[in-house]
Amino acid sequence: MTRTGRSPHRPRPARTATALVTLAGTLLAGPALAPQASADPATRQVPVINGDFAAPGFTASGSGDKLTGWTIQYPFRLLPADARHPDGLPAVLLRNKRTTDQSVSQRLRGVRAGAKVTVTFDDSTGGLRSACSEDQIANGQPYTLQGSGGTRQTFTTDPGSTDWHRDRTYTFTADENEPLITFASAQTKGSWDCGPLLAKVRATDVPPPVDKTIDKARLPAPEAFEGNERIDARKAADHCANSRNTCTFTVDEPYSYTYYDKARVIGEAYLNCSRNTLNHDRPVDFTGHSYDSLSQHADVDRLPNPKDNLHQQFLRGFAKNSPQPWRWDTATGRRIHETIEAGEVSWIEGQPGRQRVDGWFVGDGEAPDKQIRLHVVADGPSALVPDRIYQRTGPFTAAEKSRCRSDRPTAPTPVDAGAPATGTDRESKGDSGTP
Repeated sequence: MTRTGRSPHRPRPARTATALVTLAGTLLAGPALAPQASADPATRQVPVINGDFAAPGFTASGSGDKLTGWTIQYPFRLLPADARHPDGLPAVLLRNKRTTDQSVSQRLRGVRAGAKVTVTFDDSTGGLRSACSEDQIANGQPYTLQGSGGTRQTFTTDPGSTDWHRDRTYTFTADENEPLITFASAQTKGSWDCGPLLAKVRATDVPPPVDKTIDKARLPAPEAFEGNERIDARKAADHCANSRNTCTFTVDEPYSYTYYDKARVIGEAYLNCSRNTLNHDRPVDFTGHSYDSLSQHADVDRLPNPKDNLHQQFLRGFAKNSPQPWRWDTATGRRIHETIEAGEVSWIEGQPGRQRVDGWFVGDGEAPDKQIRLHVVADGPSALVPDRIYQRTGPFTAAEKSRCRSDRPTAPTPVDAGAPATGTDRESKGDSGTP
């Protein structure tokens, strides 16, 4: 007797026998297959582009209308000789904030949402030549620093001093990938050319733990940037797809992993309502396909397209971190011999081995201020983790027992079953047995 249809919520039998078969690869040692528990992440250095404010090159103190890697209003830099920093570094002046925002900001590349970030820097009161009045030096120069997801913190340069204060710190928890840090003047009085001086900006972070609860059908939305500005993910994807080598894909290894997906029922449940053991051959077709955040959230189907340059960049980047190639789709078929005892049901469950890849497409050879960056997540069948096929048997549910006790359909008996017999067929041919 066969019951058709899928039943992923089938009640668990009181007694179950299970046979395990692995498909699509050699069975590895058990502990290596399951996602490993992550150790507490260590503090790491975070790159700050042009953290010493040395680029572009100087032509004179205060020269230049740009500051490489930073977004800035009215940049004003001091040569090392004018900045008088103990390490011989140049400095940036946050001019008085009057009618126009006086700030410098930058996105911290490679920092993830949820990371605990610490920014370290030096400050002083100063300006070009003798721009600072006695009052401005005596009171110190106020400014603020804020990171995406953190509170805006106010700092004041040391009152009554033009010496450098070393290693000030600001800590925040990022609420977005590549959080933006912004230094802004809070001074509104005094000479325009006197204010807080900043130098030697550095950063560290403690990355967040890997979240392995995110379903493959609900991957995080892609994010894209051009320099320090957010842009549409489609724009970034189209840019990277311009040529085979426009962008390079790099896997973020700590956040890329193999895992086993939830088990699902494959095919039918076979009920043995007979009084005998049954032997049954069952064909099993096990398939899997990939998901990616660009397709899910931006309706950009470039990654699975083998003719697309984004696809090729992804495969090249992935190959640098994996001994096996990326799989977009899989299909496995085999025949399983089942032995089903009387009064038991048999069914098949599959548990696919999958792979989550987290990483960035980054424009090659582009200036930091215009560099395109695209964050994507992909999830596909893994060549490193074999699929699991479970042959399951167990007792009937109450509904299945009831069905097995039901009468088989048959035609009605022509002579009333309740009528007594009226004769035999032992008489002569002429005797019909009818009174």
